[in-house]
Amino acid sequence: MISPTQAQAILQAHDTYWEARRERLRDCKKLYMTDFWRHEAVYDAILRTEVPKAYQVVESYLGSLYAKNPAVVVEPDLRRRGNPDVAEATANQYLLTVRQQLEDATRMALIYPCSFIKLAPVVSTDPLKRVAASALPPWEVVVDDTATSWEQQRWVGHVYLMPIPEAAQQYGKGQEEFRARSYTRWLEQDRAGLPVERQVDLRVDEGWVRVLELYDLEADKLLVWSPDYQGGRGFLFEGIKVQVGALDPDAGADVSEAELQAEEQHETTGIPFKTTSGRPVVPILPLYFSRDPDVPLRGYALVDRSFDQFRELNLMRTYQAQGVRRMARQWLVRQGFLSDDAAAKVSAGLDGEFIEVDLAPGSPLEGNMMPVPQAPIPGDIQLYAQTVQQDISDAGLLAPFTRGEVTKSTATEQNLLAAYTSSEVGRMARTRDGLITDLARTYNIMLSVVLGDEAEPLALPNPVGPTMLSADDLTGDFSYWAVDAGTTPMGDLQKQQSLQALAPLLVQLGADPALIREELVRVYQLPERLAQPPEAPEAQPGAPSPMGEMPPGVM
Repeated sequence: MISPTQAQAILQAHDTYWEARRERLRDCKKLYMTDFWRHEAVYDAILRTEVPKAYQVVESYLGSLYAKNPAVVVEPDLRRRGNPDVAEATANQYLLTVRQQLEDATRMALIYPCSFIKLAPVVSTDPLKRVAASALPPWEVVVDDTATSWEQQRWVGHVYLMPIPEAAQQYGKGQEEFRARSYTRWLEQDRAGLPVERQVDLRVDEGWVRVLELYDLEADKLLVWSPDYQGGRGFLFEGIKVQVGALDPDAGADVSEAELQAEEQHETTGIPFKTTSGRPVVPILPLYFSRDPDVPLRGYALVDRSFDQFRELNLMRTYQAQGVRRMARQWLVRQGFLSDDAAAKVSAGLDGEFIEVDLAPGSPLEGNMMPVPQAPIPGDIQLYAQTVQQDISDAGLLAPFTRGEVTKSTATEQNLLAAYTSSEVGRMARTRDGLITDLARTYNIMLSVVLGDEAEPLALPNPVGPTMLSADDLTGDFSYWAVDAGTTPMGDLQKQQSLQALAPLLVQLGADPALIREELVRVYQLPERLAQPPEAPEAQPGAPSPMGEMPPGVM
């Protein structure tokens, strides 16, 4: 098990790594925010101009990668454990609530080397809402950079600032046991830990502590350590508290948080979230679009890759803007040719102004006054700017249609792009889909813990229908596959139209029309009585028989 001294060494190594890259990360963000020259403009009088090229590149990728309505398809466990239909329903309901976090994590993974999404248990009367998600920047997640993959790490941690009253209440400590510090965002600090700019924020003067949640995967322990608690000589807390139990039907909306805290809780010194095989699950999910070849868990940023080109575009645009501003209307005048009033009129440059000059009869005006010649901006500047933009396009490997360009691609090429192959966007989309499936799998594992031994009623579409959700339904080595708009009305409409178009073909192939009718009624959610076959009409007295025979007694 990791000791407090080792936890301190792990955090120091983490801080040392990111401290050396803080200035670069800050510049990458300023490029994206079109704010690259703001600090430099304070020290000189040059009017600088900036091009929002980094924003264009990042948002072009984001527009191709964001999931409108993320969803998953869950396939059964090979050992028939759990209920895949229930697991799919709970995961898809949760994924629709974390669309913003997915977009935030995707944007940070494009600007910075990587990003993460953390799932954390929260207090709620509804078990389905006891897991909250938040997007994390890379400098808040402590990784074991000696590992070659995410699954082979010895530890994973999350470091953040926490208010002293909240820390004292959550971990059962006295507020006087903590050393207070000011709230300052890490990216906005200098090397001394002081803010680069004065932050107008009420939280700056409050008492905060720095907390490290460390998941010891070898010892199966969750350790909470803080350098602001007892000088870092011991752990602040070991384990985690999770609210357990199904929704109380008598609990109203006015239940206080203190009453919820007093409900049954699951407290353990180990990591409570585990797979069916017993492997600990860390509720921190990574998103790496590019990786360092030697240190895969450090990542590689898209903006950093083209950093020099973005900076050169800003320099060239600033140079061009300064050259245009120097093209002022200036005149060379023979001394004494213009009076003071006439020179003032020339300087004012009013439209329709008449300026009288004293000339001898027959004297030419051209020889007394002429414009100052202007040196044109070299054409190589524009050519160089175009070369820099081409370098950015080549480094991005974006498909032309993502930039709004009309192409002459064939149907085969379009199918390859739609299938996420043969393109940089396709590779990134596969990584994003992996994050979506990890989110669904981790949420179901955490939901099985917060449910405990109780059950929660659910209303699922046919053929499952009403059922009782239990932890056993979510326990299984399911296969998760990410889809977009899979559980939305638009996705259901496409399924309905596909089934309706295939129904005649299925009948021609010999399928039972009654079964097809039942499936159509289920998919369109029609009344179930429409799925019943029509009853045969009863024979009326005096009516001819089906075989054409006459009723008895009739000749």
